[in-house]
Amino acid sequence: MKKLFFVLLVLVLTVSFGLTVSAKDKGKKTYEIVMVVKLEGVAWFDNMRLGIEKFNKEFSDVNAYQIGADTADPAAQVALVEDLIAKGVDAILVVPNDPESLVPAFKKANKAGILTFTHEASNQKQVSFDIEAFDNIAYGRHMMDQMAQWMNKKGQWQPFVGHLTSTTHNEWVDGEQMEAKEKFPGIVQATKRIEEKENQQVAYEKSLELLKTYPNLKAIMGSAMSTAPGAAQAIEEKGRIGKVGAFGTCLPSVAGDYLESGAAISIHFWVPADAGYATCMAAYKTLKGEEIKDGTNLGRPGYENITVKKNKSGVPVIYGQAWMDVTKENLKDWKKPNGDYKL
Repeated sequence: MKKLFFVLLVLVLTVSFGLTVSAKDKGKKTYEIVMVVKLEGVAWFDNMRLGIEKFNKEFSDVNAYQIGADTADPAAQVALVEDLIAKGVDAILVVPNDPESLVPAFKKANKAGILTFTHEASNQKQVSFDIEAFDNIAYGRHMMDQMAQWMNKKGQWQPFVGHLTSTTHNEWVDGEQMEAKEKFPGIVQATKRIEEKENQQVAYEKSLELLKTYPNLKAIMGSAMSTAPGAAQAIEEKGRIGKVGAFGTCLPSVAGDYLESGAAISIHFWVPADAGYATCMAAYKTLKGEEIKDGTNLGRPGYENITVKKNKSGVPVIYGQAWMDVTKENLKDWKKPNGDYKL
């Protein structure tokens, strides 16, 4: 009888403990944080997903993941944001194709108690924070400095942007133009900035047109990751290596072969995975009520000591110091022992 009583007591305590743990787990807040990128299926955002996944693994009270449309269409991106609002997530993070187009959706999200954040949109409205890898004007100036040295500080150049509505792309070109005007008067822009719609084939075709229209062109500078390889392909095809160089924001895995051939001269970038992680961290801290200010550490290289400045709309913009430069000379540093690219 005593043995039966003991068994029953153990069963009661086990069930009671199980119910207590279950209730505790059920009551635990899990923050659903979602990154909406410009488009899926490209190396840049494939890498960004790694940062989101890393963040998700490191925090037990987080469900963080990345989504994106299969085309860099602002309307498609807004539709994804609307879906997340209906789902009732805690924070929506976006790398905007068109910052202005997102404002109505962000207002709707905020009204529903959902926090909004952006990356690569320093003029964004209706967000808790925008997160930038660096000051965009300074980055543009830096890229112009690199290009100017190769051009011997004179000649024609041409800037490309992914979209004419892309804030960061246009700010980089603004910085490039400022630097040329102030330091390199011998460098002259061929024509107004060209839109290539984040499409390497379009960049290639427009570069072919440029090389034909401007026979004295010496450099093509890209803002979208697709420009440098597209331009370099055109340079190779037309036998202009050494006479014309491709520059701009790109990853080693995308432009490495062109750096080795000499069609591309230098590429510049920040690590997308780190940017994704840092943006998630900003959202997480905000959701938990933690203050984000100058000196805050967002947990990744280049974001350990951020600065915060408000844009014209009063939105705080976080700036890191996270750009990288890769040329033919240091390309090996971005390769694994088996020859594959690290990024």
